[in-house]
Amino acid sequence: IIIDNASLPADQLKLQSGLRELQHDNIRVIFSETNTGFSRANNLGSKSAKGRYLLFLNPDTLIINDAIKIFFDFLELSDPKTAACGGNLLHQNHTPNYSYGNFPGLLYEICSIGFGLRYLFNEYYKKKVFIGLMVEGTEIRQASYITGADIFIRTETFKLLNGFDENFFMYYEETDLFKRLQQLGYRSYILPEAKIIHIEGGSIDQSSSASFNYNKFGMILESKLYYFSKWFPPYISAILKPVILLQIIVQYLKGNKGGSFKKLIGIYRRNIKTSHPANRFPSEMTRESQK
Repeated sequence: IIIDNASLPADQLKLQSGLRELQHDNIRVIFSETNTGFSRANNLGSKSAKGRYLLFLNPDTLIINDAIKIFFDFLELSDPKTAACGGNLLHQNHTPNYSYGNFPGLLYEICSIGFGLRYLFNEYYKKKVFIGLMVEGTEIRQASYITGADIFIRTETFKLLNGFDENFFMYYEETDLFKRLQQLGYRSYILPEAKIIHIEGGSIDQSSSASFNYNKFGMILESKLYYFSKWFPPYISAILKPVILLQIIVQYLKGNKGGSFKKLIGIYRRNIKTSHPANRFPSEMTRESQK
């Protein structure tokens, strides 16, 4: 099931032409007139799926081995509370890429300002705070969340959660999904044996800047603010905003945030003004699922 999220007409023709060459009746394409973002597009695709499991796979991925069978066999042999799994994501040169991570929190954001605070507790930071982790070794490990490039999940569990939260256009939607899974007592795992190349950023327009993408920066900021408003008390979100401003200032001075400070501050102000509070995960749903 391929969701075409309002690509250019020429690209749609290439897709249709390629499918005709494949001559495969089991491939279905759903064309969207507008770019609805990651969450809505994947939710749309899931409604056309008929299997016991769902695999959400980014278009900028290349499956190296029989990863889908590895995912399938793992969940078939697992208890129902094991809801999802993901693979060992690699760069194009087969070096490790971010495959999973810890849930976002204020401590990570403070350490991201750029003052070197993480080095005061570096081992703890890498294991318990950092939101992007790479696979090391061959041992299957439990993950707080799995990177959205490849998520293999039980269909009934995904439906129980009502899919991805469509308030996220792009970024943090998978983190939010696994946070809700955790709230209901489900577990997720990373399977190092399943290997997938992830051409990170392949779904983002890279034309805005050779070194810094302001569009991506804005989308991440918008999603981050929404995630924190959904999962943390208001005072945490209030602290987060000046922390983000400090991140922008320090990282800009270090040369890591593009060449226009005015543009960065404009994006920051726009998102601070338009960020909307979110209802935290309803405890009623948690209680209902435990009956």
